Amino acid sequence: MKALVFNGPRDIRYESYADPELRSANSAILKVESCSICGSDLHMYHGAHIGKREYSADAPGFCCGHEFIGEVVETGGEVHTFKVGDKVLSAGGTGCGTCAACLTGKPRSCSKSTAFGIGPTLEGGQAEFVNVPNADATLMSREGLTDEQALLLTDGMATAYFGLTRAEPQPGGTVAVIGLGPIGIIGVELAFALGAARVFAIDPVVSRRKMAQALGAEVFVPGPDLKAQILEATGGAGVQSVFEASGAKGAINSVLPLVGKRGNASFIGIPEPDDALPLPLIMFKNVTVRGGICDVQNMWPHLVPLIQSGRIKAAGLFSHDFKLSEGAEAYRLFDSREDDVIKLRIDVG
Repeated sequence: MKALVFNGPRDIRYESYADPELRSANSAILKVESCSICGSDLHMYHGAHIGKREYSADAPGFCCGHEFIGEVVETGGEVHTFKVGDKVLSAGGTGCGTCAACLTGKPRSCSKSTAFGIGPTLEGGQAEFVNVPNADATLMSREGLTDEQALLLTDGMATAYFGLTRAEPQPGGTVAVIGLGPIGIIGVELAFALGAARVFAIDPVVSRRKMAQALGAEVFVPGPDLKAQILEATGGAGVQSVFEASGAKGAINSVLPLVGKRGNASFIGIPEPDDALPLPLIMFKNVTVRGGICDVQNMWPHLVPLIQSGRIKAAGLFSHDFKLSEGAEAYRLFDSREDDVIKLRIDVG
């Protein structure tokens, strides 16, 4: 098959790759129809880190990508929910499907849990075909969803809901969203849907601020005056719920100064090993801090009804379309933020 393969920092190649095989009886093989690039994929692209994984030039090659939708073309004997021909979307990661954590709906707690396409352990879906273990719990039917909605539910929209709700937005309250990539933009829309009275949206890119402003947010540029501007906007109180959706060092560092007393801060951007938070700001303002990786499957019951009822639209996020053979250029553009890029859809065919 053809796939996008990591060959080192800034070296994603469209090349021939071994066809996937069923690796367990609870697995399914998908023929991928569309896929996308997540902001966390750029950590690999930059030769940085995801957790303990380091993506240097010496890192082993692997098939990239954890955001993909497709059609089931083969199933193992222990797959009961899906059959050949079903149109599905996949969660961005999964567990083994047989341990106590997986069997009680907590795949992130599985000792074998991992994301697709961040290393050779679980090959990714930026490819013509992909093996999906624990298929019954990892896949979901796309019936009643557009392809764009399905792609967002593989990770981005679920992560936005996960991160935002862990900041505990209150009806009538204030929310700040730092980083207006796709997850941040969806976070703005979700904050209003969950009852926030005011949402402050912060990003250096003009086009992204305009998208947030169109949703009703008050927009700000990150920088040395940001704290003073937010305090002025909130009458000195600070923000009740701050959602960091970037992972950039500057974004991480800007969170706690904006949080009001007894407020909440939620981090979902992938940090580098040396990123840290100032404990005095947490202690003396009684701030609740949460961070984590989203268990995508558990967000679907909350999000699908909101989508299908029209409460959440997540419209206009796919700014560019590419073919799989153009994957190297897709990564370059997504990394550059040129041409008002926000999110890419890659057609696999």
